[in-house]
Amino acid sequence: MTFLHPQWLALLALPVILAFWEWVRPGRPLAMPFDGGRGRRGWFLRGLVLLANCLPAGLLAVAILFLAHPITFQPPEVERRLTNIQVVLDTSGSMRGAHGDQSKGRHSRFDSAMESLEKFLHHRKGDAFGLTIFSRNFIHWVPLTLDTETIMLSRPFIAPNVLPDELWGGTFIGNALTGAAAHLAERPVGDRMIILITDGESPDIRTPKDVPIIADLNDKGIVVFGVLMTNDPVDPGLINICRSTGGESFNAVTPEALNAVFKRIDEMKKVVVLEKKPRAADYYDPFFLPALGLLAAAVLALFGLRFTPW
Repeated sequence: MTFLHPQWLALLALPVILAFWEWVRPGRPLAMPFDGGRGRRGWFLRGLVLLANCLPAGLLAVAILFLAHPITFQPPEVERRLTNIQVVLDTSGSMRGAHGDQSKGRHSRFDSAMESLEKFLHHRKGDAFGLTIFSRNFIHWVPLTLDTETIMLSRPFIAPNVLPDELWGGTFIGNALTGAAAHLAERPVGDRMIILITDGESPDIRTPKDVPIIADLNDKGIVVFGVLMTNDPVDPGLINICRSTGGESFNAVTPEALNAVFKRIDEMKKVVVLEKKPRAADYYDPFFLPALGLLAAAVLALFGLRFTPW
């Protein structure tokens, strides 16, 4: 424990002087006529009276301690560098395809992506996440936010079986990456990262179409990680985009593999701890009970501790 304003502690000399003066000052108690005409003598009673007379000094001491503002330090609070993570999720009709072992019931690629993403969101609590869904076109479904629960609540509304194939079919990764990069660039604070989850190839990232996309991403300081949810070779354009921005591309043919991919992404893009600051908290608790006790004793002394026969 320490004090936020220790200079007030110098005033503790006042109650000490008052209490000392009360004990050593000359004179004796005066017996009043309504006290029965005589004062009760004896060291015990005299001591009680002296203690009662010292109660104001005790209250003054507690008041000075309160003015000094006692504080204690809680476990350090970790201050971390914010990472803005835009999840770019393929919601084309092919994402309804089976993913992994189906012996325990059908599990689509979309389901696996959302479940692994949920674990990653909880693990990276403190980072800002946004969600862009895409196929032929893209929509920024959830803007960058620290309230990651919003992304999981959107699951029923972005499932591939909900979106019409006539308007939403196809896979255009380059278009989605460009849109997500523009959205991330609006955040001036923190690192920037895109996690792309898809199950197909895209005609708009094949060389040389990937060159301006890479230049735009590097100019905005965005790292791209690509996840292909099939066993097919990853599109060379996507490989080039990921590696050129400092990221990596992965195959994830099962839910377990997808979880491992997210773990690998977390290892490659670790949380950066800037500083560990001890948290100061008010610490009046040790003084509340003594203060209440002194106040109660002072009130009782006012009404009860007199040289009376009753």
